[in-house]
Amino acid sequence: MSDFIILIAILIAIFVVIDKFQKKIMSPQNNETIEIKPKLSRKFLISIIVGVIAIILIFNSFVVVSGGHIACIYDIGRGILEKNLQPGLHFKLPFWQTAKEFNTRTQAFTMSSSEENVISATGEKDDSMEAPTSDGQQVTIDVTVLFHLDPNKVNSLWQNIGEDYVQKIVKPISRSQIRIVISRYTAIDIYSEKRAEAVKKMNEEIKPMFAEKGIVLEEILLRKVTFTSEYAKSIEEKQIAEQKIKKAKYDLERIEVEKKQKIVTAQGEAESIRLKGEMLRANPQTIQYEFVQKMAENVKWGFLPANSLPMIDLKSLSLDEGKIK
Repeated sequence: MSDFIILIAILIAIFVVIDKFQKKIMSPQNNETIEIKPKLSRKFLISIIVGVIAIILIFNSFVVVSGGHIACIYDIGRGILEKNLQPGLHFKLPFWQTAKEFNTRTQAFTMSSSEENVISATGEKDDSMEAPTSDGQQVTIDVTVLFHLDPNKVNSLWQNIGEDYVQKIVKPISRSQIRIVISRYTAIDIYSEKRAEAVKKMNEEIKPMFAEKGIVLEEILLRKVTFTSEYAKSIEEKQIAEQKIKKAKYDLERIEVEKKQKIVTAQGEAESIRLKGEMLRANPQTIQYEFVQKMAENVKWGFLPANSLPMIDLKSLSLDEGKIK
């Protein structure tokens, strides 16, 4: 509103100056002054001023809200209005009401000492944070907080917090609660198997605190956990020892399986021998049959009575061997 008043005052001042201005020059003959009035009439000047004011009022009567944004209206008489403007073209009282846009898309607040960890060019950034663990270790953490503004509470956010909600809400709450959660776990837990559980706890505890302020937490990303060099070395040695233990356990299980396999194989062979023995006892002629099957191909054979001895022609055998040689 003050801008509008100043603009009107400037236009009126210009009109008065032009209307009253008279260029005076001296006549070289009789030293008389000659008054030269401006060519523009007063009516024409008034029309120009009215036209300029009308154009300014028209342009100031509309507000265009960009996609992914919400606009809040500040009214000089009533303050911040409860109704927010969605993306699109809207009417407002010129100069009496002011529109303020807020981004409702996903925003990123990154706490990291490394430039490469910034998610986007528009994302807010802060240094890495340090936190103590339950076993007394000091860890350095790189974290990214993904969030967006609640479209239904943007006016309340602007009224109670202002535009600097990242520094007033997102940063202090995130750093405080993340430190509290980290302090419940040991350093090795944060580094390995309970890391996902810790991140889940961070999300669960920060989300309602953000919601009270009109901010929706999307996700906490625990990007990097760094220990002191001494503790990192001890963790590495412990992991190597655990790998050796796992390997030894695997080897023991493998040997046990192989042992069981050999026992099963031996039992199978013993059972096979037993069954063959029973078969031979039941059919003694089977031995003679097996004996004949094992003889050379050039040996002539035949079945003999059960109580007779086999007769072999050694002479014919030796002759056959001579032929082979």
